[in-house]
Amino acid sequence: MRKFFVGLVALTAMMSASVFAADVGTKADVAGVRAAVHQKFPREHVSTVRVAGDYAFVGLWEQAGPETVTTSALYKRISGDRWKLLSALGGGAAQARDLIQNGVPASVAHQLCPHKFCN
Repeated sequence: MRKFFVGLVALTAMMSASVFAADVGTKADVAGVRAAVHQKFPREHVSTVRVAGDYAFVGLWEQAGPETVTTSALYKRISGDRWKLLSALGGGAAQARDLIQNGVPASVAHQLCPHKFCN
């Protein structure tokens, strides 16, 4: 019963975050990133996509049994509407420095990961 409530609380928090956190970027860029994510991670659900320049920061979640697992991923535009996974950042809150360590210019990293979305 405890696992059920923990899962319910996690799912509620995640769904609330996805309702209040809107995608950022052009519709074409967001759609391209979502398509790339779906190809790479077909079982995971995209909660948010933030695009700045040629980089995208993606919030993901997956139901793993009774638990909801959240992760994030970093993508780079390779041409037009084609995007390539740079790094799957794992669970927890990402920080701008995580993006910078993966090759994102600092100015872009702060656009992708503003304080209210990242620590």
